[in-house]
Amino acid sequence: MKSLSDLMRNCMQLGYVTEDVDGAARFLESKLGTVECRKSYRSSLGRTLDTKAQDNPLDPSSIEGSFVIVDGAIAEEWVIDVALVNAGATNIEIIRPVSGSVDLYRGRLRADTPATFHHAGFRVDDFDEASAMVARSGRKWAQYGVSGGIRFGYLDLTAELGHFIEVMELDEASANMFTKLEEASNSVY
Repeated sequence: MKSLSDLMRNCMQLGYVTEDVDGAARFLESKLGTVECRKSYRSSLGRTLDTKAQDNPLDPSSIEGSFVIVDGAIAEEWVIDVALVNAGATNIEIIRPVSGSVDLYRGRLRADTPATFHHAGFRVDDFDEASAMVARSGRKWAQYGVSGGIRFGYLDLTAELGHFIEVMELDEASANMFTKLEEASNSVY
């Protein structure tokens, strides 16, 4: 990777935030005509550090399992509701911040709307290489972590572009999950 734009070569997701994940899902299904959204309530990446990770809490290789680091600190509480659906190859993610260190999402909410644009999501082959590119640019992840088989980071470009970008490295199982969402979307045609 030579520049920040290399992080944005493989767009796969449009991310939105909402105060009502069920209402936003109904909007996508009834007004935009998506297939039924897959919902997950009270998804949590919050945790306390185990002994191994306490020695070097910002080294992700020292933390086992899923976690999220927000503003440089591991989040002990980080809970969201999520709805996922695809429109062809494009994944649409709806996030409702529930509790804990989720101000990255909460700060973008607009009242009385089904959902508000929050981030564009991009797939990368190597999250470590993406992280090195972010550091070389003089920036840092607003939040990053591991969710199952997805290594992810959010880069705050709200001042410049009006939104975050999320960078994701997917393992095979996670890639298959997104493929199934795409296949479900395409099954209506």
